Amino acid sequence: MPTPTRPLTAPAATVAVLAVLLPAAGAVAAAPTRDELVNADYIRGRTAFEQRCSACHTLADGGGNLTGPNLYGIMKRQAGATPGFDSSPALSAAGFQWDPGRMVEFITAPAKLVPGTRMAIPEPVPEADRVPLVAFLMLETGAADWPRPAAAMAKDPSMDKSRPIQERFPSFWNHLMTNTTRYRMETPAGEVRFDAYFNTDGTVTSNDARISGFWQIDSRDFFCYALRGVPAKPDQFIECFPVRAMAIPRFAPELWTSNPTAGVTLHGGIERGRPQPGG
Repeated sequence: MPTPTRPLTAPAATVAVLAVLLPAAGAVAAAPTRDELVNADYIRGRTAFEQRCSACHTLADGGGNLTGPNLYGIMKRQAGATPGFDSSPALSAAGFQWDPGRMVEFITAPAKLVPGTRMAIPEPVPEADRVPLVAFLMLETGAADWPRPAAAMAKDPSMDKSRPIQERFPSFWNHLMTNTTRYRMETPAGEVRFDAYFNTDGTVTSNDARISGFWQIDSRDFFCYALRGVPAKPDQFIECFPVRAMAIPRFAPELWTSNPTAGVTLHGGIERGRPQPGG
C-alpha cells in the first residue's frame, strides 16, 4: 500500500500507513452467526481494529479516507464502491456486497477472496480476533441492530495522558525503542539504504552519521518523526503513524512503503535489536 509522506517543510505531518491485516493460510472460516456477533468481545474487537486497521481506515460517519477507505456504512455496500475513494480494479470488479461473512473472509485472506486487491497485510489476523473485529466494525459503522455493550464505555487506561508514554503504550515503546528501523529508498539516481534508531530522549540517530532527526507523540496519539540529511532526494521528510497501529511487534525487512516525492519509493521495516554503544 502506498503511504502518504511529506517533505520536512510541509505545514502538517501526514498519515503514514503501515499495512495491518495479512492473509492467513488454510480454510476460510464460516460466516459468523448473529448470536456470535452480538456476544463478541467489544474490547477485543476495538483493540484489534486500533492495532491492525486504524492506520488505514476511519470509522465515523463523514470520516476521511486514508490509504484505505472510510468504513462507515460499508456493510451492504458494493465492494469497491466507497464514495470518493479510488478502489483497486480488482475490488471494484469483485461483484459482491459486504456482509459479516465476506468481511471475515477478507480479513482472513484478502488476496484469496479478491486476487489483485491492493490490501496487503503483514501478518495474520488471529482467528480469535476476527469475529470481535467484525462485530466492532458493525457497531461503529451503523450496521449493528443491537446496542453497544457496557464495555464500550469502559475507560481505556492509555487515554490518561498524564501518564508517561512508556506506561500508556508499553508494547509500542519497547518495540520501537529497542529495535532497528531499516529503510530502503529507491530514487532515479539509485538505491539508498540506512538504519534509524528511535531513542527514549526524542532523538533519532542512524548508522549513517549524516542522518539525524526527532520524534514526538502528538495530541491525537500519533507517533510523528522527522529525518534529515538523507543522502538522496528528498533529503528530509516527516511521517506519522497511529501509535496503536504499532503496538504489535512485527519484524520484517519491509513492512510499509511510502512515496516522499514523484519517482521515489521508500520502504521501511524493523529488525530485532540494535548495535550496542561502542560495539
